[in-house]
This record gives sequence, structure tokens and C-alpha cells, in this order.
Amino acid sequence: MKNKNYGNLFNADKTYIVLPHIFPDGDTIGSSIALYNFLKTISKDVYIVLNDDIPKEIEFLNQNNIISSEKFKSLNIKDYTVITIDSSDLTRIADRMFVFDEASYKYNIDHHITNENFADENLVDTDVSSTGEIIFEILKDSNYNFSENIGTLNALYSAISTDTGSFKYSNTTSSTHRIVAELIEDGLDVNYVNVELYQNTPLSKIETLNLMLESLLFKFDNKVAISSITIDRMKTKNLKEVSSDGMVEFLRNIEGVEVAVFLREIEKKIYKVSLRSKHDINVSKIALKFGGGGHVKAAGCKISGTLSEVTFKLIEEIRNEIESESESEV
Repeated sequence: MKNKNYGNLFNADKTYIVLPHIFPDGDTIGSSIALYNFLKTISKDVYIVLNDDIPKEIEFLNQNNIISSEKFKSLNIKDYTVITIDSSDLTRIADRMFVFDEASYKYNIDHHITNENFADENLVDTDVSSTGEIIFEILKDSNYNFSENIGTLNALYSAISTDTGSFKYSNTTSSTHRIVAELIEDGLDVNYVNVELYQNTPLSKIETLNLMLESLLFKFDNKVAISSITIDRMKTKNLKEVSSDGMVEFLRNIEGVEVAVFLREIEKKIYKVSLRSKHDINVSKIALKFGGGGHVKAAGCKISGTLSEVTFKLIEEIRNEIESESESEV
């Protein structure tokens, strides 16, 4: 795991801007909020800056609306240290790149194997399940009193639980479970958070799932499941953007499927691609071919083109990866 003590990491600077990644998920939001709470307890001036909507299932973490796209606009960014959370590269910062560029010092806290180490200080641990685990270690080394802030417990558990698929994925380790055990000992209400995360599915997500199933196709003897949703199809149901994670997980859970692909059109002829695998296929290699990245069994990218063009490109790269994996087994 980590090879250093994080205890004095944020003692020197007084002012911080925390940047979760675009298309936010439980790990980036939970990690950002937990770090925010910690920095506040040591009397730091801190802001979390994000322009994207927070997915409904993790909105409960954003107590008192601490995540904002407005509050920081009057700041002199050059006086601030910026911290990117759960971003493997700077494309995940997107429209806030000027904040990163102007900041006096940059931290990069992440766990992706494709991380590009783009900051002044890179706290990248690819052996952990989630960025939430790294944030936990930072707080623990800093003698943070977890039991005094239920919001921090909820945020860290959400970060870890969502990035491990409720502890089902292969990135779940004994250390992961030990961290959660400590959170429970400090007062975490696991049932409350699990209900918020997993048992409050909005109707819009069910409608999106229905749209996804309408386009479902299988390739390579049903080992690859591919589905897509276009802007026009979402408009027919009056649907706004929703998290694609739940969609692609649904596809991976199908019997016999080894690789799942979900394409969501985010702008005209621009698709956000989510890739998942069960066993041997390294989907991060596929994502890298299109400028994306991620983990061995969970990765993503953006691809431009018509739906048929994007689908064809992905099928070809998946074919190459399947053939490469088959050859390595011989």
C-alpha cells in the first residue's frame, strides 16, 4: 500500500481548491467531501469546485451544498493550492483547467493505473480499491477524529463501496475491509448509507435502463454486450444525464458476458464510453487506444463519430484484445 506517512501533508498551505472529476461518481465526490471536512478541522480555507450535476444517489453527501461552481469565483486562484481527486489525467478537469493552471501548487490524489502524474506532488497508489482509501490514510495519519463527523464517515464509505461494486470487485482487499471496519467502529451507519446509495433508484434511471435494453446487442458468441443511448432517444423520454455506471454494470452481470460496453451520447456525435470486464480482458488497454484510461476491469473514454462508427471502432479493439488474450494463454 502506501510507502509514506501523510501526517503533515497539508500543514504548510492555508488555502485549497479541491477538484473532483467530471461525470462525478461516488469515489470522487466522497473523497472530496471527506478531504474538505478534514481541511476545515485544521482551519484551512477550502472550496470544492464542480460544474457537473451530482448523481441523485450521492446527493445526500453534499451537506450544506459545500460543492459549488460559484463560491470560488471571487478568489485569487494564484493564492490557492489545488487538489485533483480521482483523476487519471487532466482531461478529467475539463472546464476547470484554468483553476489548475493558475494555482500556486498542485496535488494529484488518485488510484488509477493509467495516472499521468501531472501535478507537483502525485499521491497515486494503484494498489488500493479507491481514492477513498488514500483519503482515509491521509486523515488517519493526521490524527483526524472520524467519530466527530458522520458526514466524513458517510463520504468515505460511499467512496469505497461504490468503487468496489459494494465490495464485489477484485480490487477489494483485506485492507479495504479493515478500513470499513474502522469506519463502523467510529460510528458509521452502514444501513443508512447503503439505502441512500443502492435502494433509492430514481425512476429516470429505470427509464434509461429500458432505453438501454432496446439497443442491446451481443458479439463474439455473446461474450461482449454493447448498448447505447443517444441524445435524441433521451429527449423522447425527457431524460436528463444519468450515471452510466449502473448501466454498464447491468450488462456485465449478464450470464456469459465477459466484456460490457455502454455508450452515452453527451454531445452530438461525441460518446462517453464505459467499459467493464469480468475476468481476463484488460479494458484499460482498449480505453487507452481512444485517449481514455482506468483500471483493468473498469475503464472509460470519449470517442467522436456516428453511433455506428463508434460501435465499429470499439468492436475492432475488443476483438484485438480478445485475440491477444487468447494468444497469451497458448
